[in-house]
Amino acid sequence: MSRVLSLFLIVAMGASAVPAAARQTNGAVAGVVVDASGAPVQGATVSLEVGGKPGRSTETGSDGRFSVEGVVRSETTLRVRANGFADSVTALNADAIPIRIVLHPRPMSESITVTASRGAQGVDTAASASIVSSAELLSSAAGSIDDALRNTPGFSLFRRSSSRVANPTTQGVTLRGVSGSGASRTLVVADGWALNDPFGSWVYWNRIPLAAIDRVEVVRGATGDLYGTEALGGVIQVLTLDADRPRLRAIVEGGNHDTFRTSAFGGRRFGNWSALGGLEFQETDGAFVVAEESRGVVDVRADSDYQSGFGAAGYGSGSWRANVRGHVAAEDRNNGTPVQVNDTEWRQISGDVSGAAAGGFWTARATGGSQDYFQTFSAVTADRNSERLTNDQTVPGSFFTVGGQWLRTWGKADVLVGAEGRHTTADINETRYPVVGPAVSTSITDADENNAAVFGRVRIALRDDLSVVFGARGDRWESRESVSFFSPRATVNWRANDAASFQFSVSRAYRTPTLNELYRGFRVGNVVTNANPLLEPERLTSVEGGVLIGSTRASFRVTAFHNVLNEAISNVTLSTTPALTTRERQNTDEVGASGFEMEGDVRPHARVTLSLFGAFTSAHFNETPKQPAIEGHRVPQVPRYHIGAGVIADVPRVATFTTQARFVGDQFEDDLNELVLENYVVVDASATRQITRQLNLFFGVENLFDVEYDVARTPVRSVGWPRTFRVGLRFFMP
Repeated sequence: MSRVLSLFLIVAMGASAVPAAARQTNGAVAGVVVDASGAPVQGATVSLEVGGKPGRSTETGSDGRFSVEGVVRSETTLRVRANGFADSVTALNADAIPIRIVLHPRPMSESITVTASRGAQGVDTAASASIVSSAELLSSAAGSIDDALRNTPGFSLFRRSSSRVANPTTQGVTLRGVSGSGASRTLVVADGWALNDPFGSWVYWNRIPLAAIDRVEVVRGATGDLYGTEALGGVIQVLTLDADRPRLRAIVEGGNHDTFRTSAFGGRRFGNWSALGGLEFQETDGAFVVAEESRGVVDVRADSDYQSGFGAAGYGSGSWRANVRGHVAAEDRNNGTPVQVNDTEWRQISGDVSGAAAGGFWTARATGGSQDYFQTFSAVTADRNSERLTNDQTVPGSFFTVGGQWLRTWGKADVLVGAEGRHTTADINETRYPVVGPAVSTSITDADENNAAVFGRVRIALRDDLSVVFGARGDRWESRESVSFFSPRATVNWRANDAASFQFSVSRAYRTPTLNELYRGFRVGNVVTNANPLLEPERLTSVEGGVLIGSTRASFRVTAFHNVLNEAISNVTLSTTPALTTRERQNTDEVGASGFEMEGDVRPHARVTLSLFGAFTSAHFNETPKQPAIEGHRVPQVPRYHIGAGVIADVPRVATFTTQARFVGDQFEDDLNELVLENYVVVDASATRQITRQLNLFFGVENLFDVEYDVARTPVRSVGWPRTFRVGLRFFMP
């Protein structure tokens, strides 16, 4: 906590240096434009208006500051416009009181995504895409990216857990009720490069420094026609800042649970060359994961330390550009008892080249890397006062991916074609420690898989207000067997008027079992889950339709969906005793998931934004003749509802305040629906205050009312992240 007190001392010494943000001098109005996190907004258009008629205007510089000539009279307003933000209109008066313009994200009706078009210019995906800006991430009380994303409809990790204390293998993403096991059925990428672990498909959320993130795009719904087997539930893309202008960002923060984090990003262009990089370090003593009523001597805090960093260089001339990026990451975790630990080391290098050809734009990419994963498992006595080591696992692996795509516009048609291939290999080394007798070691060497695919998508504008999109992908997967499959998708977008648009789509997509599901078993508490080398690929058929209604001050979106997942890979219970539950990964015949999602935002005032979201899902094992005991049961880890609301308010001369509340319905831990995870409500709050031109103070409280909510039952009850205070400084230059 001494580091936290040091932050307060720094703030106290600098507080008296707060400058006036805007004033009228010599016939000019000068000021600064920032986002909700306090970062400067470059290139914003600032104009004086009298009675609604435009007058003189200017643009903000790299530090967000501006000066526009003009005399302030009655009915004079200052209008600020910037890409990605809603317009800000501020009334001025003859006294020209100091004012600091804080921009909020633009309405959903004005947002486009590049993720849904695989890095192309951006397409109309109004019914199923959400964008979380850097400002929203930096002003959120959540302590990690995955926790911040819980304020988007339907997002959750397996077992509700936070990546700060969860075992990495449980960090698979669930969207739209497509669940059943710990594997992620949502692809997570950073600037086009997959963050999903190539061996197990779980996600290391801390690999991208928070200070380096420009925005996060969440596209819900199967996108297998472009992204392949890992995108059954959708795609989440983390987009980092570029080096188009000099940038330097730094975050230093600390809090209770002896948590300390530093994150930094810097980038600059030198003629045709550019260079950028980011670093992040965090350490925390963590929190207890076992509920207080069940804790024993062996229960300790689940602590974690990690370090991640990347560096990139690029060169561009004319119509072509080349980039290379290196990335390293490492983390060490204690999983809640002295014996249960795991650590990971990650190394990756990537490169891409792009340019113009045949009237279009092409991109070629390649990436390769390796990782080392180690984990121990234990058996804990019923009174939780002693434990013994049962087994440990060491999994070294490597991967290589190569691909390319070409995009061209012909009249009213946009055409995208591409191909990619991936090779993954790993060794699974396990040592078992029986109660009696010597340790027994086993190994599976060179477990590998190969994926090859071709894909394409065409968008045709039938009219100015009506377009259709057709996409398809052909995959071939080789592991213990060879399987080929075809993933089509068709979408219709209709903009009825300036305020309303509609979307309908139907798709088929596949997911192949991971090497982790095929060959690696695991133990959580007194539950053992066995691998299954005979697993077959899953097959998803999906239908969705939605409507978006919006204006400059309010937007509302609702999307209905129906998913049928055949051969769904699930953790199926084989036997249960008081001392041990045994499960196995198996293909179940059919999982059905239907429901709807909603999102809305309202700006009743230029300085206030209200938001609301919700996901309502019914997910069941519909037909399971091979596993009759679970037929008709709810799919594990899928709540019936997930609702949230938030407020962002800027109070001049004080701070920007953010409050968010999340309501999550009950869900089941197991396929037999015997272990219930109860519903819960969590509230977060934060405040950001400008100290100097480049320095902001942040204070956040996560889980404000210290709610103890269920995360898992194994069958011992595990609980979520407790109340956490964080205070920090955010530095932006220029």
